[in-house]
Amino acid sequence: MNKLLTTLTVLIFLQLPVTAQQAAAFKDKNSSLFLYALPPNQPVEIEVAKSLERAIQASSCGLIVVRSDETFTIENQTVTPTSKFNIRELPKTCVELAGYPQIFETPTGAIAITGKTPNAAYTISYPNHKAKKQLTANACGFVQIRNFLASTLNLPTITASRADFAFSALPVKDPLLCLKSVLYFPLGFNPRDAIANAITQTVTPPVTTTTTTTTTSLTAQPVVAKNGNYLIVSSIPPGTYTVTNAVNPLQKKTYTVTSKACLISDRTQIGSPSAFLISRQGLTFPIVWAALQQTSTIPTCN
Repeated sequence: MNKLLTTLTVLIFLQLPVTAQQAAAFKDKNSSLFLYALPPNQPVEIEVAKSLERAIQASSCGLIVVRSDETFTIENQTVTPTSKFNIRELPKTCVELAGYPQIFETPTGAIAITGKTPNAAYTISYPNHKAKKQLTANACGFVQIRNFLASTLNLPTITASRADFAFSALPVKDPLLCLKSVLYFPLGFNPRDAIANAITQTVTPPVTTTTTTTTTSLTAQPVVAKNGNYLIVSSIPPGTYTVTNAVNPLQKKTYTVTSKACLISDRTQIGSPSAFLISRQGLTFPIVWAALQQTSTIPTCN
């Protein structure tokens, strides 16, 4: 498999507007779901909505009792539990069903349906069944779910909020690879094209930059370089950044980026690592020291 470790292109995520209802998510051609740009080993919760069917058997009185607050369908009849049905006690004998409505609600909130064939099996369909999944990002900061089946899913966004996404609308990309805790991207992988837009997209007016040092544009290209033992990241929007030793995550430093749009990190202060993790607003990106270009100047970022 011909893969290339990307160290610079992923940093363009830092340019996304803080109001964007977008997620670092895509799918591959085999319907695997990928959530990436996460802190390594971080718990992640997603909520999926998909159709679900289950079998149920009528009682000897031809009564079906469904304990669910989700809309369901049985024999082409759609039942919405939030509808106002008559509240009745479940009958103790079949004779007591005489005079009962065809659908009623029990005092415990269950939905009961009468008139079915006694002891017969039926299928109940939930067209929009929602279930939460607790996942954990791998050592490379991404989650992969193979053979993913869902119509919609609720995901964490790049601004640490949550939004709903249509699985059919996710961008299709080649899969990521994690080998020995090193993240590899496919050749030609562009994070700008591997961003999912929420079903309800927030419209953000264009940002007008009034100075030459403040970086907020989506199209601004960051510059990552080195000088001696200094890691230099420029053309990044203001915010709080953490530079972490990728081998020893306990060694890290936090920086506040101002309108000068850059940060300088002395790698000797975090163990002189050969690989870094740069984090901002819940996004984490790898940087390999050996891949950086040497620069002759060090900007003033404070």
